[in-house]
Amino acid sequence: MIHLRRKYREASSLDAAAVTDLAQQFHSQSYQRVIDFNWDKMCDWVDDRICSDDSLVLGCWAGKDLAGCIIGMTIKHPYSDTLVAGDYIWYVKPEYRGGMVGVRLMKIFEDWARDVGASQILTGATSGVNTERGAALLGRLGYVSAGTLTYKDV
Repeated sequence: MIHLRRKYREASSLDAAAVTDLAQQFHSQSYQRVIDFNWDKMCDWVDDRICSDDSLVLGCWAGKDLAGCIIGMTIKHPYSDTLVAGDYIWYVKPEYRGGMVGVRLMKIFEDWARDVGASQILTGATSGVNTERGAALLGRLGYVSAGTLTYKDV
């Protein structure tokens, strides 16, 4: 694990490429790695999330290196007017795991969700990247499992 001074902050449009690079690394390790990764499309989506009031793109920087990030947003289910928050990506580079980077990213995301009026946070260890370890961490943070994610390549 690398020990440099870390800075947690919301991403700006200037960070979209770095966040996209991190998302590509996440993708290459996930069960979705068999699906193509369109870097330009993802970068546009990340920039849209950065500029959207209903989204949070939060990064942890160690110097100039993006050590980890969480991309989350708020939604309303089709059957409800209640606002909930969920994350699309919560990822920490392997060399920064084992410390507090992932925990701090999630805690800041929780604060943001609370501040924007979300009543619940939906998240999970569903990428196939250290699933058991991620699920255990979420349990320690107070999250309750509500099922499993399954997939089948065809």
